[in-house]
Amino acid sequence: MKKEEEGRMTIEESEEYGRAINARNAAVERNQVYEEEEIIPADQLPPPLSEEEIKKRVGEANYNYMKDDKVMNSINS
Repeated sequence: MKKEEEGRMTIEESEEYGRAINARNAAVERNQVYEEEEIIPADQLPPPLSEEEIKKRVGEANYNYMKDDKVMNSINS
């Protein structure tokens, strides 16, 4: 990098600085390596749940309340 008083980097200096920061971050990050995941063929996927099965799992009152509700809730709440 040029003199500190200038406070600006050239494009090349900026790119070099970015690569150095990325390399440093990669070195200290905890990287999780996943085992190879098997893709399930479409013919082996389970069938979709019936309305009765959903009612049994979530409760009939919850099912009816959410089915009649016009507001889309967050999936993560």
